[in-house]
Amino acid sequence: MSNKNIDILSIDAKDLYISNHYLYDPADPGQERDGYCIRYRSGPDEGKINTSRFINSLDYSLDLIKLRQVYQKVYRNKKFSFMQNGHEYTTRVINVTFKYSNKEFNRVRRDIYVRSGYDFNRLTFTDNICLDDEGKLAAIRTGCEAASPAPASVLGKYFYLEDGVYKAKEHIPTFHTVAQLREILYREGFWCDGLHYVRFKRSSGSARVGKCLFIDERLYRQMHQWECCGLKVKEGQVMDLAAWESYISLTSSSIIGTLEIRPENILLTDDYTSAFQDRVLETVMEDGWLNTHETNCQVSNSIFDGQSLMDISLFGPYEDKGMLLLRNRFFKSCCFNANIQQWFRDMGITEISQLNGRTCASSIKDILLITTPSSIKYLKFGSFEQWLDNLEPSFGIVKYEKPTPFFGGRLVQAHYQLLNTLQMDYETTGRFLEPSFDYLTQLKTNPAVLRRHIRYPEESGITDESLNTKNDITYRLLGINEEFCRTKYYIDFRTELVRSLVTNMRMGHILVKGNYSTMLGNPIEMLKQSIGTFDGTSELGTGNIHSRNFPYDKVLLGSRSPHVTISNIWMPVNRDNEMIERYINLTKEIVCINSIGESVLDRLSRADFDSDTVMLIDNDILIEAAEKNYRRFAVPVNHVAADKRTRQFTASEKADLDIRTSVNKIGEIINLSQELNSLFWDKLNHGEPYEKLENLYCDICQLDIMSGIEIDKAKKEYPIDNGLELRKLKEKYERTDSSGRRIKPNFFGYIARQKGYYDTDKKVYMRHDTTMDYIQKHINSYQRSRSGRPGRTELLPLASVLNKDMYNCREVSSRQISRILDLITQTRAEINAIYADEFMEPEEKYTAAREARLRCNEFLGSMKINPSTVIRLLTLCDTKEQAANYRTIVTALFSYPNADFFQLLRCSQKPVPYLYENSGGDIILYGIHFAQEIQKNTKMRP
Repeated sequence: MSNKNIDILSIDAKDLYISNHYLYDPADPGQERDGYCIRYRSGPDEGKINTSRFINSLDYSLDLIKLRQVYQKVYRNKKFSFMQNGHEYTTRVINVTFKYSNKEFNRVRRDIYVRSGYDFNRLTFTDNICLDDEGKLAAIRTGCEAASPAPASVLGKYFYLEDGVYKAKEHIPTFHTVAQLREILYREGFWCDGLHYVRFKRSSGSARVGKCLFIDERLYRQMHQWECCGLKVKEGQVMDLAAWESYISLTSSSIIGTLEIRPENILLTDDYTSAFQDRVLETVMEDGWLNTHETNCQVSNSIFDGQSLMDISLFGPYEDKGMLLLRNRFFKSCCFNANIQQWFRDMGITEISQLNGRTCASSIKDILLITTPSSIKYLKFGSFEQWLDNLEPSFGIVKYEKPTPFFGGRLVQAHYQLLNTLQMDYETTGRFLEPSFDYLTQLKTNPAVLRRHIRYPEESGITDESLNTKNDITYRLLGINEEFCRTKYYIDFRTELVRSLVTNMRMGHILVKGNYSTMLGNPIEMLKQSIGTFDGTSELGTGNIHSRNFPYDKVLLGSRSPHVTISNIWMPVNRDNEMIERYINLTKEIVCINSIGESVLDRLSRADFDSDTVMLIDNDILIEAAEKNYRRFAVPVNHVAADKRTRQFTASEKADLDIRTSVNKIGEIINLSQELNSLFWDKLNHGEPYEKLENLYCDICQLDIMSGIEIDKAKKEYPIDNGLELRKLKEKYERTDSSGRRIKPNFFGYIARQKGYYDTDKKVYMRHDTTMDYIQKHINSYQRSRSGRPGRTELLPLASVLNKDMYNCREVSSRQISRILDLITQTRAEINAIYADEFMEPEEKYTAAREARLRCNEFLGSMKINPSTVIRLLTLCDTKEQAANYRTIVTALFSYPNADFFQLLRCSQKPVPYLYENSGGDIILYGIHFAQEIQKNTKMRP
């Protein structure tokens, strides 16, 4: 069975509704049952499925495993999916988006409007209009001159003639809003390619962007019965629908494999809540609005929330990992590697009766997983025993902890949300950036550093594997010889690489010593809870953590996304702990934290332990900046209770819930928080006392609470409207210049350019005295200087990298070269036409272009090209005539395993310099010493 994702269709609700409500010829009643058409209607592929519309994927998951089984039972065949161009596709599940309303006339292309109910593909235009059999306007092409203009009586209310050209009026009436389309499809389903589909489920992430999965109706009954896990849910039943929809989607999470855990392996012990008084910024509801103020109040932490401890014997091939995030029906837990059986032996636990919890095990040796009700969502709807009775032993493994990709996991990228909550001056910011500027300079001037940056494997040699990215190709060519570093391909790559790193720096992505660590909460206390000896005392102590990745007795800087405000900064002390080391099998990417008696979970934006990660940083400059204000600002705490709202299990209630969830404001909330943080520091740095800024700080903290509410919307319903709250704050702090343009921090301009909403007509990106704007100024200074600019060198043609001893002009196949160049030119033209097609969605364009490249590369890979022809072809790359095809030719040669081409590369290899770590080396990259050495034994694999 394949353990890969499957490509599925993605179709908008408007198009599905219209295609299911066409005005058909009464003489052909069977026509209506086809519904939405996914096949080519004409051309050489007529009748075949158009795979360019399969722009979403169904993750390899417990759901997908079950779907294959159910399909085989229902249809009694194995045709659940089909293969094409190396991809697996299925039509049995469709992703439905809800972006567009259905209007009386819908625009199907930039200049074509079609009356709702008419199939654009069946219409014939005459002089830019199409009339139905009754002479009524069915479609019109605007912007084109009409030879014999139709009268106003035909054009109707929404179109008119001006200067001989048809034009559309604004505000064409809407037949069905997006919300109405959602309710109709949830209630009625739809037909597509002759199959009827009904609503299946939506994940929390999909719900936040308004997407939902629909399934072949014939498969739904068995899939629904399976996902209910023995629970009986009837139409119209009153229930916590938000929680139900969230929990049944747990099995749709992407997994990397499965793990067997038997019911008798599980011990269910109680959660524990640590309640204490603290000075905080409390957010509550007052008169229908959020209100945030400083107060002393009770704070509560669920110290085992979302985590489990799992004996090392269950980890199997993953025994070297510190955690596995597991999924099953109504189960979601981050299971940490522990020596549970060792704990029982050391504590003298030999009988099940000595345990503090529930289990169906008959022997203490069976207990290999300790969990709590926070991980078993089933307990909100049924009993623990009922869940065990229906439990399938195959648990999905979603992920395990991983090091960062930077310098062997020793460095981590900071981000602008964190940096902009630190009070650094201009000079300190410059010192912080020095290692990054030094690294850029090394990349520009030392090919060995660039070789290491793209992780060239000095021992890997040249293999016949296909390569698809510029990084991979440069990776390979850098290993041939030093001449490559003088080619246009290399220079262009290096320029683009440095430019992309500078862009990253402008976004606050600065490398620092540290990592992302998965949080494990009070693990020894959880072991004690399992045997009834936990008395509420903390093993680690307040303010402490335990991590193998950092020196002990060292203060660190912590930050978890979303990082909204100054008080999201965390400064724990790393402590050694013998008990944790004995009973918990940690890696450098796991951190044990204490949440007994301290507001750490609220400080980290309401963190829990179901695989939440925290960025831990060991950088003296940032730590010093964080210490300035660490105890000055109170932590924001959310005391806005979620609604105990019950809904009915009906299509209309599901639609209403998903409509509310799909309006997501998290991006706007984070943007406004960083705008206000910039304003806060600017005022404070210009001498304004904190007392005058307290209300501003409270509002920033309120945005932190709003971000958490927004993230939780898919599984909880709150009695607030984040949209209205956001509008209120925006109006309160709106600032404009003399021209009426809204004032934004300077660094927002660089972020806006990257995200495509840079607008100097309505906004002015003004410098503030804040860390992120200091970073922009330092980067500008670096770019203006000549620091690290490589000297001018005469460029070599790319073909000069190859072994010329293998070149014989008589063996050059001019016919092959012509075919290759023609094919590449045609492919480029095809791809350009795809991206120029206004009728296709962006995702469809990407898929269609990808398939066009694949066809081109497969053809080139099937050709037997001798070394002389390759050298001649690459020589042409450097001519003006082929300048446009330069990169396409190189990419195409590498993108398919052509044995002759790779043999030529192997024969062209020479020793090249590379970096290796050496404490005495004179090349220093982010504080790590390297030395440079010529590669002596380059392997050439057959």
